[in-house]
Amino acid sequence: MSLRTIVALLVALIPAAATAASPAPPVRPEPPLPILNLANAVVNASNTDNALSLSTLYTNDATVVDEIPPFLWRGAGAGVAWWRTVEAFLRKEHHRLELVNVRISDFQRSAQDGYLIQAMTIFEIGNGPSASESGTLTYTFHESGGTWLISSQVWTTKP
Repeated sequence: MSLRTIVALLVALIPAAATAASPAPPVRPEPPLPILNLANAVVNASNTDNALSLSTLYTNDATVVDEIPPFLWRGAGAGVAWWRTVEAFLRKEHHRLELVNVRISDFQRSAQDGYLIQAMTIFEIGNGPSASESGTLTYTFHESGGTWLISSQVWTTKP
């Protein structure tokens, strides 16, 4: 066999060997249905302007953070109080929100706590110019007595 043939065979075999030796990417855990339902309930409440549907989703020590003053809401009623503030802002602007392209970009979990990031685009639609903003809703969840609730919720825009 000529040296040229040996080199050609080695070149042909190296990529196949490298590909075969590459480890598979780690499998991300899927959120359990109760956690997924909570995150989706926040999106649905936002899309349907339904503050009351948020009334039973949060822990007694929950925090919600958003870019609208007062920026921070606390307690079991944090979700409703936050959305009422968003509603007032939208009413003043004669707009409504539409959350689209919602997807989970990260999920982690321990026995009684969970962490989930929902990436999305928010459109403000209504009278006058519309606006859009891409960002994430980042949640923590806590399970107590077999029930999962939201313990924190933070809106962050992407730079």
